[in-house]
Amino acid sequence: MKNLTKLTVGMIVILLSLQNCYSFVKPLQLGVNLDDNGAFVNIINHTNRYSKAAGFDSLGWAKSDFDLILLDKRPVPEWAGSIDDPEKYRVDYSGRYKSSFSGSANVSVSGTSVTLERISYDSLANTTFFDIIVGGYPNANHGFVILSFKNTRRTSKDTLNSGITNLKVMRPGYELATPKIFTDEYITLCKAANFACYRFYNVQNVWEGEPTFPTKTTWDKRKTPSDAAQQTLVSINGKRDGWCWEYIIELSNILKKDIWICIHISCDSDYVANLAKLLKEKLDPSINIYIENSNEVWSPTQASFGPYNQAQAKFYGITFDENYARRAVELSNWFSAVFGKDEINNRIRVILSGQQSYSGRSDNHLSYIKKTFGEPKDFIYATSTALYFGSTKSNDTDPLIINQGMKDNITDQVTNKNAGAYRLNHINKAKTWGLKGGCTSYEGGPGVPSGGGTDNLENQILANRTEQMGEVVKFNYTEGWSELDGGLALYFTLVSGYNRYGCWGITDDYTKPDRNFKMKAMRELTNKPVGIDISKNDKTDGLTITYNNETSSINVNTFRSIKDVEMYNVLGSVVSKSNCNVISTSNCTCGLYFISVSLDNSEQYVLKFIYDGYNTGK
Repeated sequence: MKNLTKLTVGMIVILLSLQNCYSFVKPLQLGVNLDDNGAFVNIINHTNRYSKAAGFDSLGWAKSDFDLILLDKRPVPEWAGSIDDPEKYRVDYSGRYKSSFSGSANVSVSGTSVTLERISYDSLANTTFFDIIVGGYPNANHGFVILSFKNTRRTSKDTLNSGITNLKVMRPGYELATPKIFTDEYITLCKAANFACYRFYNVQNVWEGEPTFPTKTTWDKRKTPSDAAQQTLVSINGKRDGWCWEYIIELSNILKKDIWICIHISCDSDYVANLAKLLKEKLDPSINIYIENSNEVWSPTQASFGPYNQAQAKFYGITFDENYARRAVELSNWFSAVFGKDEINNRIRVILSGQQSYSGRSDNHLSYIKKTFGEPKDFIYATSTALYFGSTKSNDTDPLIINQGMKDNITDQVTNKNAGAYRLNHINKAKTWGLKGGCTSYEGGPGVPSGGGTDNLENQILANRTEQMGEVVKFNYTEGWSELDGGLALYFTLVSGYNRYGCWGITDDYTKPDRNFKMKAMRELTNKPVGIDISKNDKTDGLTITYNNETSSINVNTFRSIKDVEMYNVLGSVVSKSNCNVISTSNCTCGLYFISVSLDNSEQYVLKFIYDGYNTGK
């Protein structure tokens, strides 16, 4: 590719207008659900798999000798002798993990291709240091590590078998003293597309986070940065939640985009007030906060929140759906007391989540709010559905045919008014009630495979790795949502393994955002059209360009003679060239391109061109 940084005039970036016969896919509000794969520098935050401990202290540290499954990153279900993924793909966890803990112990390690080195004890600091060396990549059972701690002693004054505290195991490349909480790789992954919002549902342990009604979750029982792990510790120290709020705020302030949080139904008013105060004090004020009452509260028997909501509804003498709506208004009022009423539906955005296949649930919610509290729009920012899709051809042996079946399923959700998941039912309902944020989507993406079945599993997984899969994703969020006037939509999820339980992740390797084609689609969907008005620049030689839908070509217009025109993709490859003022886009797929225009006076310009392909049927 030409050295574009040395152009005489420099890079002229233009945005083609509708008047120039070209329209682009509008940048939609697209977010993503986060998970914790690769998130923490200290991988102890990722594990709660202790065994053989006689008991634990209030922060979750063992008070006796114990074993700990430190890593188990084997692909599903390698522990049973096979791997679902037809590519048998593995994330590389090899390297040196610098480690320490407060106290002393005899430390040993088992697992696959793993050893210990440089074990030492500093008696003055009462700290033991050691390195874990993980190898074996990409061999079988890579990433399986178990630590054993025997003859433990917390301090010199404690007896043997009294446990240890403050265990740290830092990922390769990070020092023990690093102030970083989150890995550089994870931050890069989070920023791999221009996401508008990040939802923390996955890392909050919402599904299993409720006690038995009428027990309340109080502020003093929340997870903190000092706890032994940022996983649920309910069987260890009674704390059911996932990530602590301090870490959620820390990551949010790094990413500087809107956040979507879920609040457990059992959290009392004091808990919510303290959370609101913490967010107001510590969160970057430019970040808007979407607030959801739990997640997918549809059935009295679902997870831990279903029974809790049902019992609470019975206590108040109302229905299951009415109690969900009551709680959403309650959260709105509690946040209003801290942030001020003017911030409701501005910075504070309370979401009333519904059900993809049953839009009538939102009718139940909204009607109850209207009857009991007043206009829903005074409390609620938006309703929410999900944008999942299956495939009408999920049993086909050709992954590309499975992809086509995905588009067919999305089309049915868009056009079939009798379908339970008919998307306009949700969008129009929010408009009817005058909700400022309209209808959002809290989750979405391909639901093939899912549920643990193994029929045609290989081809279903491969279908999630085709280039066409990226086009399916874009179709889901453009024709399938944005063009229907849908609001903020969040993809599920950022990263995950690909197996019988789903291919939910945009990528399946947190160190490689673009390993599959989904992240490319996310990036193209979320790119913001940027530029300057070329007509207002006095050094452009009258240069304009127009797009001709009928001929699938770009016309370069200038009063100068043109030497040549070349079009490059984002990788720097030439996709089209011409020695006149017309250049073809017939070889273009949807995305971003750069058009290099050389004139007879040796001036050279570069134009940024966003090609959507939808107007031409591509």
